[in-house]
Amino acid sequence: MGAGPTGTTTTAANTAPTPLLAPTGLFRLELVRWARTHRLFGLSALFLLLGLCLPIVTANLGWILEHSPETRAMADLLPDPTPASGIAAYLDQVGQLGVVVLIAAVAGPLCPYGSRAAGLYHWSLTRGRRYGRLPASAPLLLPRFAVATGATVLVYLLGMVGAWYETTVLIGAPAPGRLLAGTALSCLYLVWVCAVVALVGARTDGQIVTTSLSVLVVLAVGVAQRAPWIGPAMPSRLLSAPAQLLTRDGFADHLAAAGVTLAATAALLAVGAHVLARRAR
Repeated sequence: MGAGPTGTTTTAANTAPTPLLAPTGLFRLELVRWARTHRLFGLSALFLLLGLCLPIVTANLGWILEHSPETRAMADLLPDPTPASGIAAYLDQVGQLGVVVLIAAVAGPLCPYGSRAAGLYHWSLTRGRRYGRLPASAPLLLPRFAVATGATVLVYLLGMVGAWYETTVLIGAPAPGRLLAGTALSCLYLVWVCAVVALVGARTDGQIVTTSLSVLVVLAVGVAQRAPWIGPAMPSRLLSAPAQLLTRDGFADHLAAAGVTLAATAALLAVGAHVLARRAR
């Protein structure tokens, strides 16, 4: 007769989250991990450097070319720098170097099975546990994703503030409303990038594999953007939205890409949680 209450107690213990395993506890744990590894500091320094330096190069590129006999003829062909070109210089480097660095930085936190010990730890947390209507893998994935995405957007915005400042001082002030709207759209693209890494990290083992495959997926979407029939709806279109809104495009021109990006992000996270749940069985 003692087995009944014991079994009921065990089942209740498996279904109720403990303070350590609750999503809020895991959220705080991820914040501590990012702070102790100094990952956020390194990313902030890199993006701030890009944001401060690239508008300076854009504003003075003609002067630099004029002081070299080999490039003096090219200086006459350069258009005058504009606020859009100063912001575009920062966005170009984010799309080339910055996204790869961000993927490498978030691949570790978003890869629960990056090592044998980490995989065993994740398996022990998810085994037989549920949080309300969600499987245990979803609350374990979402805090990782939230902190990684927040850090990614934060360092990107830090670089954008630097680019805005240097562009305003050296070239001219960009239109604030259009710049803010475009920056919000580009942040949505970075959220999608983190969702791609979350799905790849749920399926693969190791940070290097996760980084490589995630970069390939992001590059493939960037190449697909060149196709005229699907290009306007690709998530990668949103990264250049700040510069495009400052020149010719309207906000409505990016609504299709924003809708696709939101839907794709939700789908990637749902599939990632499902993959982690299956691996924990």
